[in-house]
Amino acid sequence: ASATAAQAGGDTAAAQADSGQASAPAVPPSDGCPDGMARVSGGSFVMGPLKVKATVADLCMDRTEVTAEAYAACVKAGKCTDTLANCAKEASTYGVAGKEKQPMVCVDFAQAEAYCAAQGKRLPRDDEWEWAARGGEEARPYPWGGEAPKDQLCWSGGGTVRKTACDVGSFPAGASPQGIQDLAGNVFEWTTSANDGKGKMRVARGGSWRDGIPPLVRTARPGGFEATYRCGFLGIRCVVEPAAQAAQQVP
Repeated sequence: ASATAAQAGGDTAAAQADSGQASAPAVPPSDGCPDGMARVSGGSFVMGPLKVKATVADLCMDRTEVTAEAYAACVKAGKCTDTLANCAKEASTYGVAGKEKQPMVCVDFAQAEAYCAAQGKRLPRDDEWEWAARGGEEARPYPWGGEAPKDQLCWSGGGTVRKTACDVGSFPAGASPQGIQDLAGNVFEWTTSANDGKGKMRVARGGSWRDGIPPLVRTARPGGFEATYRCGFLGIRCVVEPAAQAAQQVP
């Protein structure tokens, strides 16, 4: 809502797909997280405007949103679909020259979920996303801290009017304490959490390039879309359990 392309969680998947490697995350470094991901220590907090108590375990989160080129590699590998992949006219990024490093958009919930699964990862829950974006116990109103949004993110505030997303990692000043980028602005990000009690609506987080006022990009602000919705300002970020933690969960 993004580090250099070399850090992009989605770009790691692209390289794997092109080389014919298995889609599971690469062998993790000492922090237990695959390349292109950052470790977020778990904890308990009071979440969102409804003040719901939540506890989050340690997790690894993609440092950037999934790029259009990474998603294209997944389609090429036969593990993702490109149904309505250019739904947003000038805001579309899939297969558009010059937009390879922009977030993949025009994906519904099922497509986002399938992409993460193809990488051996998953979509985050709503509480996991907020915990990471607020810097855990630091309870930051914005991923970078308490300073009002200005030039730390890809948005339409401060007199800027955008018609599409930005390359992931273009605003390093807006990173979280763990170096996770674009958690505010750029594109909303799907989560697995339902917000209608029926599963037809899914929570999405982070705000987007279309937003232009601070409340819309705060870490505690939830959004929601029908699970079948596709647009030019909604994309993907994946998470996975750290290696040691995941090993403990294996029967």
